[in-house]
Amino acid sequence: MIISIVAIISVQVYWIISAWEDKEEEFSLAVRQSLNSVSVMIEEREMSDYITAFEKLLDSVGTPNDSNFTDVFLFMDDDMTSNLTSFYAYGILEENYILNIDTKLGEESNVKDYKKVKTTTVLNNDKIFNRENKLPSSIDKLRSVERINTYDQVKYRAAFSDYSSTIPIHRRLNVQELQTLLEEEFKDKNILTYFEFGIYNNGLATKVKSNNYKEEQKGPRYEASIFTEDGKIDSPYKLVVSFPEKNKFVFSSIISVAGLSILLTLFIIIVSATAIYQIIQQKKVSEMKSDFINNMSHEFKTPIATINLALDAISNAKILSTPSKVKQYVQMIREENKRMLTQVESVLLISRLEKSSAPIAFSDIDLNEAIHNAIRHVDLLVKSKKGFISTSFEASDTLFKGNLNHITNLIINLLDNSIKYSDNPPKIRIATSNTNKHLIFTIEDNGIGMNLTTQKFVFEKFYREQSGNIHNIKGHGLGLSYVKKIVDLHNGTIDLFSNVGKGTTFTISFPKI
Repeated sequence: MIISIVAIISVQVYWIISAWEDKEEEFSLAVRQSLNSVSVMIEEREMSDYITAFEKLLDSVGTPNDSNFTDVFLFMDDDMTSNLTSFYAYGILEENYILNIDTKLGEESNVKDYKKVKTTTVLNNDKIFNRENKLPSSIDKLRSVERINTYDQVKYRAAFSDYSSTIPIHRRLNVQELQTLLEEEFKDKNILTYFEFGIYNNGLATKVKSNNYKEEQKGPRYEASIFTEDGKIDSPYKLVVSFPEKNKFVFSSIISVAGLSILLTLFIIIVSATAIYQIIQQKKVSEMKSDFINNMSHEFKTPIATINLALDAISNAKILSTPSKVKQYVQMIREENKRMLTQVESVLLISRLEKSSAPIAFSDIDLNEAIHNAIRHVDLLVKSKKGFISTSFEASDTLFKGNLNHITNLIINLLDNSIKYSDNPPKIRIATSNTNKHLIFTIEDNGIGMNLTTQKFVFEKFYREQSGNIHNIKGHGLGLSYVKKIVDLHNGTIDLFSNVGKGTTFTISFPKI
């Protein structure tokens, strides 16, 4: 059962850890995708703004004042079957526009527009090595002049990118815009947790950052390049986002299933632990019952043997002729029979107290009276061992609700233990006292005492410090169990203080009337 529980717990822990790691990986992947998307959107937005503004300007300036070819590229294609060579010329036509910015001041400004130019020239292979064949001659044969598609031309992008790189980052990007884009992307990826962001330029923080962003932000940090310059792989600018409550968010995503798993696992542990505890307790009870039966058998064996011997003696003719001897043996039989009856009654009394639902009869009783009655029952036994019992009645109010017979038997049981469990002549002290609401009495002896383990179990039924068939101490493990039961029925409390070799003290408290 324990191995199974450990295996179940191990599997559940492994599953929860795996689920946690999977959620963290999913979270990190979603964040990186979101950052890359935001970076692309910001760059496209900036390029779109430039191109839109530039096209509006071109549409308003009219025909060019000057034009020339720049950046001409030449491609050659050989056709061996026809002995011809084709030249494909591709270039950029630069057109200059002179704009009057302010007619009053006479200021002028140049605006350039670019158009793509395509031409094709077919030459005979015999003339291909003609050194006089120069590139401008092929360009003069224009086949088409078209307006540039600004979204597809690297030339525009490179020009705008070079220009943008000279502008401070806080003028190229608005904090509110960046935050809005991040929130929308994170929402689309179901990342609904608090975050902070900032832009870094070569590792140094810029002005573009969220209100609460700090250099040493709590939580994991994710980054993505932004405003990558044309022709370069990396960018000096990094968009950095941190999630101070990432662990809490990831945990919340698995808490429902993980919580149910933990509850079921705890339930299994509790049920199994209870079962194991009950098994152990039943084993202890079984051992104590076996010990009780062994001791009870021994206790009955001695008086039965004594009775048999007495009966054999009475059967002898010589004994029958001596009345005094007969009387002696009859008295012995009566005492042994009474002893067995007392033992049986003590067992039955405990059983009746545990099974009976009817409460015992209570009346106003005097504690001092009960103590005196108990002392009379054990006085001769104490004197036979050369011991004594001293009393100290300091309680002025000794009345309480209880059953006199049971209280007397309770005290007798405690006194009997003090006498039996003493290697020296027993010295017993009984004292009473009062508090505002309780009547207290203590019984202190100089016996062998008890260790902590015995003190823990001494009030349990059938428990005896000696286990197995050991009979150096008379008893069945029922006396203190009976005492505890009677104290509970009277709504009282009992405390035990003991040191091995120094004696034991019982303190019992009953509520006053």
